[in-house]
Amino acid sequence: MRLDTSIHRGLVVIFLLLLSLQCGQAAPGLVKAKAAFQEIRLSGYTRARAVLDLATEATGKVERVFAEMGEAIGQNGQFACLDQTFISLDIESNQAEIARTKIDIDYFTKQVSRYEMLVSKNSSSQQQLDEIQRSLAGTEQQIRTLNTRHRELLERRERFCIAAPRDWIVIERHVEPGEWVQTGDPVAKIGNFSRLLIPYALTMAEYETLQRAAEHLEVRLPDLGITLPARVARVSPEFDEKSRKIVLDLEIAGDLNQRRGGIRADLSLHLPDSNQSVLLPESAVDERYEQYWVQRPGGERISVVYLGRAASENPGGPMVRISHPTIRAGQEFVLEEP
Repeated sequence: MRLDTSIHRGLVVIFLLLLSLQCGQAAPGLVKAKAAFQEIRLSGYTRARAVLDLATEATGKVERVFAEMGEAIGQNGQFACLDQTFISLDIESNQAEIARTKIDIDYFTKQVSRYEMLVSKNSSSQQQLDEIQRSLAGTEQQIRTLNTRHRELLERRERFCIAAPRDWIVIERHVEPGEWVQTGDPVAKIGNFSRLLIPYALTMAEYETLQRAAEHLEVRLPDLGITLPARVARVSPEFDEKSRKIVLDLEIAGDLNQRRGGIRADLSLHLPDSNQSVLLPESAVDERYEQYWVQRPGGERISVVYLGRAASENPGGPMVRISHPTIRAGQEFVLEEP
C-alpha cells in the first residue's frame, strides 16, 4: 500500500514537471531572463481645456458685472451688461414709427379700394388711382425698412450684454461697474476648467510607448497625493524644431475636486532599456572578485555587466539588471545555490 502511494506521488511530480515545461516555464533550478525596462517620468501642469478673451461689441457705460475673478459664469450666460437706456429709447421710437406707418397703410388701402370703385364708374381718373397705389406701395416698403431696423436695434441691444459660456471660470476681469468701454475693448478672460489638460513633449520612443498604453494611462498628482486615469486629448501634427519632440495634451478622466490650472501631474512610461539589459533574480548572478557571472544550463559561464538592482518588486526575491551582447530575454540560466 505504501509502495503504491509513493508511485502515485512520483507520477504527480513528473506530470507537474512536464506541465511546467509545456507552459514555457523554466525547469526547477533554472530561471528565464526577463526584458528590462527603464521608467521615464514626465511632469506637466494642469491647464484649462480652452481659454477665451471677452470683448465688448458696443460702446457705453458698464452697468453690471455678474462674475468676479475665480467665479463661474451664471446660467444666464452673461458676464456683464452695459447701460441700455439710449438703445431702448431708439427701439421705442422705431416702434412708434412702425405704428404710424401701419395707420398710413390702412388709410391708403381703403383709398385704393375707393378709387378702384370710382374708376369703374368713370367717376375718377386712372391717374388718381395710380397715385394712391404708388403711395400705398411706398408706405409698405417703408414699414419693411422699419421692421428691419427694429430687428437690428434688438440685436444691438443683445450685444450690450457680453455673452459667455455657462460654467466657465473667470481668469481675469478688466472692468468695473460705471466704467466706460469702447467697442473691442477686452473685458475679461475666461477658461473651461471642467476638462483639465496636461501638456507634455515626448520623443518618438516615448510617444509609441504612450500609444501602446493608451487605454490604461494614469497621472500622479503629487501635491494632492492621488493618482487619476487620463486619456490622450489631442496631438499636435507639427514637429517642434527646438525640442525635437512631439507635443500632446492628456486630459484627466477621473473626478477631481480642485478644477484649476497649475496642479503638477507626473506621467510614468516604461521604455525598453537602452542598454538591452535583462532582469534575473539576484540568486542567479554570482559575484567573484568584483566580477559578475551567470551560468547557462549547459554549464557555460558568462561574465556580465552588473547594472544594479531593479526598482520593480518580485515575490521570489530581488531582481538585478545585467547586460551582455549574447544574452536576451527568454534565455534560461541556472540559479546559484546559497
